Amino acid sequence: MCGIVGVFDTAGRGIAEEHLAAMRDCMVQRGPDDAGLFIHRDSGLFVGLGHRRLSIIDLSPLGRQPMSTADGSLRIVFNGEIFNYRELRRLLSESGRYAFRSHTDTEVVLYGVREWGLDGCLKRLRGMYAFALFDQTDGSLTLVRDPLGVKPLYYSRQPAGFVFASEIKAILAAPGAKAALNDEALYHYLTFANAPAPLTFFEGIQKLEAGTYLRIDRRGRPAHTRFWDPAAFVPGRARLTEPEAVAELRRLLRQSVARRMVSDVPFGAFLSGGVDSSLNVALMAELLDKPVETFSIGIKGDASNEFEHARQVAGHFGARHHELVIDEDDFLHFLPKMPYAQDEPLADPVCVPIYYLSKLAHNSGTLVIQVGEGSDELFAGYRTYHQFAGWESGVFSRYKKLPLSLRRIVAGAAAGRAAPELADACRRAAEDEPLFLGNAIAFWDGEKDRLLQGGRGACSTSGRWIAELMRDLPAHDPLLRIINVELKNRLPELLLMRVDKMSMAQSIETRVPFLDEDLVEFALTIPSDLKYKKGKTKYLLKQAARGIIPDEIIDRKKWGFCGSATNMLTGRLASFAQERVSKSRLIRERFDAGEVRRLFESHRHQPRFNSFKIWNLLNLVLWHECWFE
Repeated sequence: MCGIVGVFDTAGRGIAEEHLAAMRDCMVQRGPDDAGLFIHRDSGLFVGLGHRRLSIIDLSPLGRQPMSTADGSLRIVFNGEIFNYRELRRLLSESGRYAFRSHTDTEVVLYGVREWGLDGCLKRLRGMYAFALFDQTDGSLTLVRDPLGVKPLYYSRQPAGFVFASEIKAILAAPGAKAALNDEALYHYLTFANAPAPLTFFEGIQKLEAGTYLRIDRRGRPAHTRFWDPAAFVPGRARLTEPEAVAELRRLLRQSVARRMVSDVPFGAFLSGGVDSSLNVALMAELLDKPVETFSIGIKGDASNEFEHARQVAGHFGARHHELVIDEDDFLHFLPKMPYAQDEPLADPVCVPIYYLSKLAHNSGTLVIQVGEGSDELFAGYRTYHQFAGWESGVFSRYKKLPLSLRRIVAGAAAGRAAPELADACRRAAEDEPLFLGNAIAFWDGEKDRLLQGGRGACSTSGRWIAELMRDLPAHDPLLRIINVELKNRLPELLLMRVDKMSMAQSIETRVPFLDEDLVEFALTIPSDLKYKKGKTKYLLKQAARGIIPDEIIDRKKWGFCGSATNMLTGRLASFAQERVSKSRLIRERFDAGEVRRLFESHRHQPRFNSFKIWNLLNLVLWHECWFE
């Protein structure tokens, strides 16, 4: 895993080499092993590329970036891993046209683009990546982010030119760059707990959406292209039987895990003792002739701890198991530092245990870790998905057929009287917005109108934002629509970013077997009635897991990683949150003080319904302190 940065200026001004190096070195934790720079000035064009390297494959100096083709016409800075690079290298070598100088996957991408073109190369890649390509023959720059958005990439127009980087802090380090709060991102963050792409919390800085690339030509003209879209994959006519689907899923899982065990440094797995992490460990154990390194974390004295199940799995597969217990002091120590690592708020308290778990892995010398993200989203592991799918195809669908005037009357009557989620559902029905917005919602639009001074302002509702994501999705399958929405917002911009930011803060590379493109594309074609069957969530995946991991692990009650905001926001942490929120300049300037005060008062009696909201505000004010105060 690495950090990339660059400046592309068609006016030819550019920046000094030391400034580019300073931008690059804002991300030293993403690549502590090596660093490189490339500067190009020609005919009024300036290109500067920087790279920080975390050495995982080919640890020799031959893996140094920026890297170029032998003739120097195509140059790359690359972050991530291509897991099938050996297969692609063999194909390219057999053509007789390419002589490889290194054993890296980065060089394979370079010659893959040369051989098959960018689109042809991207179709063949299986991995996680964000990279930039400078083509000296036509003077263009192309930014690419992997299909599922496992790795981040940000860009901006700045006084220095068009600037991009793996982290926002590197862009803000560009000469002349200034930080300003993005009001639209703030508005949507209060609902989603993240800023949906392409928005970021910084005005003028955007993030490249998953499965897209952005090409800037010699004249500075941009062109966006989507090269992968989950909406392209739907259940087909040639339906597999359940045993056939189970067999194919097992094959793809084994293939995915095997691909992600390519490494020249030690690797292991985060283990909670749930189905997903246990499957990772089991399939790794099948391929190794030594114990799997496994890592678990718990909160001192908390009922959410899963050590018992993690130990059972580790013992069953002969793993070398590592454990860590954290407490309130650990939370309070890290929380003020967290916003700098995050770049922009990610209001998921799981960020804290992931950070400490990554530190545990790093201290053990295990630099590559397999994680279970994506499984619940692909295989419908949350009961809320099925509840919303039932409501959307049932009562919500019928209600939306009522006359618009009647729906507006009901919405008006519900506002301020009904529960916030019901009142907002009535409003969305009247405005032709979807019922499902995401699996974890902090504030509904109606609540935000009261919470923010001036209400929504010029921002579109968060429901309208999701309606745009759903626009081209099949209406006949509500569960598939829900999964697609999660794959375009919550998964790439919250769940994967919390893992990327927290693990990279400890210079750990995390790999996501459940998000292998072949596995994802197959999962999207599985009929919904095989994902939720006989009242069981994630039905098909659990059937595929039988015989691989113990049944008692498969059948035990689902439990969130380290619980949820409710148990992590202890009384002491809630007091810390209230103190920081009440003193925040951002809260004073943009929020209604009475609404904020009522939220903390309500939390004392109903923590379950308010803890996530308070985490949302706490993360926000800590971020604002870090970047603006």
